[in-house]
Amino acid sequence: MQTFSLKARLVVIINGTTMSLQRRLVDRRLLFVDQLGEPTKLKESEFYLGYERREIEVCEDQPYLGEIPTVRNVAPDLTCFASNHSNEALRRRTYLEGLTRGQTVLPSFSVLTEKISEIAKELDDVRTPSISTIRRWYSKFSGGNVVKLVPKHSKKGRANAVSGELEEILNGVIEDIYLKPERPEISKVIVEYQKRIDEKNATRLPSLQLKKPCGMTIRRYIAKLDPYEVDIHRLGKHAAKKKHRTAIEVLTVADILDRWEIDHTLMDVLLVDEDTGLVIGRPYITVVLDKFSRMIMGYLIHLAAPNTETVLRVIERSIRPKEELLKRFPEVEGEWRAHGLPTRVVPDNAAEFHADDLISGFNELGIEIMYPRSRGPEMKGSVERFFRTLNTGLIHGLPGTTFSNIQDKGDYDSEKNACFTLAQLERSVVKWIVDGYHQTPHRSLGERTPAQIWASAEADRLIKLPVDLDELECILARRRSVNIHHYGIEVDGHGYHSPELADLRMRMAPKEKVSVRFRDELSHVWVHDRFRNVFLQVPVKDKRMLGLSRDLWKAAKKALHTKGDDKTSFEKVHQCYRDLAKDVENARHSHILRQRRAVTRAKLDKDGWKLPNVKLASAPASMDWLDMPVTSDVTTTFRVIHRQPKGGLNNEQS
Repeated sequence: MQTFSLKARLVVIINGTTMSLQRRLVDRRLLFVDQLGEPTKLKESEFYLGYERREIEVCEDQPYLGEIPTVRNVAPDLTCFASNHSNEALRRRTYLEGLTRGQTVLPSFSVLTEKISEIAKELDDVRTPSISTIRRWYSKFSGGNVVKLVPKHSKKGRANAVSGELEEILNGVIEDIYLKPERPEISKVIVEYQKRIDEKNATRLPSLQLKKPCGMTIRRYIAKLDPYEVDIHRLGKHAAKKKHRTAIEVLTVADILDRWEIDHTLMDVLLVDEDTGLVIGRPYITVVLDKFSRMIMGYLIHLAAPNTETVLRVIERSIRPKEELLKRFPEVEGEWRAHGLPTRVVPDNAAEFHADDLISGFNELGIEIMYPRSRGPEMKGSVERFFRTLNTGLIHGLPGTTFSNIQDKGDYDSEKNACFTLAQLERSVVKWIVDGYHQTPHRSLGERTPAQIWASAEADRLIKLPVDLDELECILARRRSVNIHHYGIEVDGHGYHSPELADLRMRMAPKEKVSVRFRDELSHVWVHDRFRNVFLQVPVKDKRMLGLSRDLWKAAKKALHTKGDDKTSFEKVHQCYRDLAKDVENARHSHILRQRRAVTRAKLDKDGWKLPNVKLASAPASMDWLDMPVTSDVTTTFRVIHRQPKGGLNNEQS
């Protein structure tokens, strides 16, 4: 995928006129000049707004577009070896260069002997190499690579004295004695090891006796064990992680967009429905944070549990400029300049970050995924710290907050005070991020704000953006292979068709499948045309599906099938769709109601109410004294509620 940066001579099309970027003015406006020399000045925010609205297009046929870089590896140099080995390689090269003098072959035997002696005198070398040694060096020195002259001393050495049966016995002793929380000394391992060898030798012939290694051999063997694994058994898992964390997890970020951290969390606030006013539960928020500047690159507030679609959408929002997004929030006063393609992203080990569609999209964009170890939140500590700042700086001050723990909550009734809707919460979060968090000095940034760090680093960093935002949408999408029929294609039971797709079907082989990219929105999909090597946007056939969610629609059809309604229709499914959407929002509210009923029952018991279990073999004709329906054909257990008199019950009353 091609990318572009706002650098000189970038060719763009503005309202149908081809222009090139000349320079950035003193007031940071962009100066564009058309083919006739007429200038056009745009603010950077105005340029990105036109770019997002497709009013400004970047010409794809120009030499000033970048490409996604590829990762390369290089061989080690002399600094990768010990100093004495590197010096020996340089010594050998001196001999070879003095003998060849620009020639491609070694001189004759007589000349070779004379020149070797002369070079040895110049170097004051007492270890004059022989002719066979020179020829062996020369065979390795093809191409002039001095690294090949480094001695291979690392491959030398004697065989391990502890191997075979001796190693099995020693491993057993180490596991039984040394790898214990009491942390015994190695001397106890040596004594027990030698004792077990003596017991083995007592039952063997003299020719089959095992040779006992000395104590230093055992100590060297234990010293080669994985120190982290040893500390897990002797110190504990968390103590071992803390001990080895600094040694193996040092992090240095040099510039913006070098490292993004992404994570989800459940927000500490209850939301209400805009229409009914009922509590719909706590929302999730997914955040992408730039490690170098601490700028928030993107966010997504959602009620459903995080999934692959969530990650794809928040990454797309993080890459794109934010001018179009801020149009939804006129109360925001500051700029949100964070945008661009990152070098690497650090998620956690949740399933949605290991999805094949996500990995494929990141590979196409040239984004490296760095998965941390299990239970290692400190490896993306900046975004974890942001969640705490968000809670203390905004969420815990909103009505309906649940606070972070029961001690902080006290007697506060979160459900009773909840009044924020999802839209109101999003407005507050965006306002707090842009005008609050980005403008607050950070101690880790040298008492500078994230906005200041980004602005200063942005001048020296070429920020890359995709030339075509539709291509970005197509890359960050879920993928599938399907067949093309005369009625189009089907994705999750929804039909998609267009004249271009019909033309593609005529040129394809029978039963050949096409690659389809799709998102959660049902409005359209992208189909790969292998003949032209492009992706075609194919709209949905049923226009009533526009704006609906794919996953929620699938759940609605499944719910109707579970009810046994085989004669489904669009109206029924759409009604079920709306019902399910309300069920998703009210799921946590129902859980809260169950908790309240449990508290009520406990309160009744405390005040003297009795809730005995009465088992009836059959239902009587009149059950007016019960508050619930009763079936007469099965044996049912009822909870009969009655008040116990203060004086108790006598035998006749009972």
